[in-house]
Order: sequence, then C-alpha cells, then structure tokens
Amino acid sequence: MKKTVLLMALSISLAFAQAQSAKVIEIISENTIKVEENGAEKKIHLSGIELFAKANNNKTSTTTVNSDKREELKKEALSHMEKMFPKGSTLSYITLSKDKFGIEYVWIDNDEFNYKIIRDGFALTDIEDTTLPSGFRNRMLIAQNYAKKKEIGLWGKYKEMSALENQDIVACSCGFTLKSNGASDTLKKLQEGL
Repeated sequence: MKKTVLLMALSISLAFAQAQSAKVIEIISENTIKVEENGAEKKIHLSGIELFAKANNNKTSTTTVNSDKREELKKEALSHMEKMFPKGSTLSYITLSKDKFGIEYVWIDNDEFNYKIIRDGFALTDIEDTTLPSGFRNRMLIAQNYAKKKEIGLWGKYKEMSALENQDIVACSCGFTLKSNGASDTLKKLQEGL
C-alpha cells in the first residue's frame, strides 16, 4: 500500500512538471549529457547518479578502489548509456533544480532513465544529491540494492562495486535512509512498525 502511494505521489509530481525535449550530442560522464535544445547546446546533470571517481572516496574507507578500476567501471557505464541514448536520439527530461551557474539537474523521463540505470546495475545512487526528492532517492536506493543482490550489470562483474557503494548509508524498503552509526536499531524499529 505504501509503495503504491509513493509511486502515485511521484507520478503526480512529474505530471505537473514541464517536460523538455532535447537531442543527445554526447554522453560526457555517468551523470552528464551534452544535448541540443532549440538550436543551443547545453549540459544536463542526471539527478541522483554518482560519479565512479567520487564514489565512497573518503579517507576512512577500509577498501579502496584505484583510479584505473574506477575508469574501467565508468567506460562500461558510458557504453551502456550510449546504447540507450545513441548520438542524435531524443530524450525527454524534467528539470528538478538549477544551480547558480545555470546547470540543470534533471530526471530523464524516457523509461525513468535515472532509476533504470541504477536498477540495471550500471550506476550508483548519489545519496548526497540535494536536487533529488527523497522519494526518488529512496526508490533508487532500493533499486541499487536489488541490482547488488541479483548481481545485475556491473555488480555481477566487478567486486569493487561494493567498495564504491556508500557504506555509511543503510536503506530499507520502508523508504528511509539513515547513517549506519545507530541506523540498524532505528531501522529494525521502523520495520517492526510496518
């Protein structure tokens, strides 16, 4: 029931947003696409998608992933993205936010691409992305956990994916994400209440 309500709320919020259409020029990174819209080129940033170069890059992490392996993961992700959006294809997106430099943080409407690339195991959720509504973030974390458990996409091919996943966050299907210090007890209480 809660899942249905969440999906309805997401659908309603997207329905009221003004969708834009653009032609793909180039996939620049895991979360940046250069597009042409109304004769002008611009870059759009995919909300909620983490760069492999930045992922869990803290100094306290016990497992490190070298830059060569991160680059290899990026290349595979870009190849997957280019198959979904080849050069010249049209994408439809909704701008969730715009920063002071004019960079648009977007949700690609075509098959809910931001969510789908996570579910397909070719990207990580950027849990610190403030442009992404929490309902979207929670849904993406659940999709990421699904891809991880089923070893879909990069999860099945690279053991390093687990090291890149933000280890400080615990997600549950109840729609909450918490810092891991003390999170397990809180999550147990929340899940008992479901």
